Amino acid sequence: MTAYVVIDLNIADPEGFQEYIDGVTPLIDKAGGRNLLIDGNALVLEGDWHPATLVIHQFESKAVLQRFWDSAEYQPLKELRRKYSTVKVVAGENA
Repeated sequence: MTAYVVIDLNIADPEGFQEYIDGVTPLIDKAGGRNLLIDGNALVLEGDWHPATLVIHQFESKAVLQRFWDSAEYQPLKELRRKYSTVKVVAGENA
């Protein structure tokens, strides 16, 4: 079942954050994931959620996503991401 990662991304330092993007993109590809959306101007239809940048990734399953998230390769990139941005991240799986 396909899993989707929804990220509410707020970048504090675009130049520093580019280092994270350069490192994480090949890891997402390696895990079979793909980037579906990056939108810095998401349309809020209802409610009070206003993501600075809305990001959606797709993975084969939650299990594949979890392996990527927990991988030793991704851990230092998480720290880099935290240095240059703040995020809220949720995942769901299509039944």
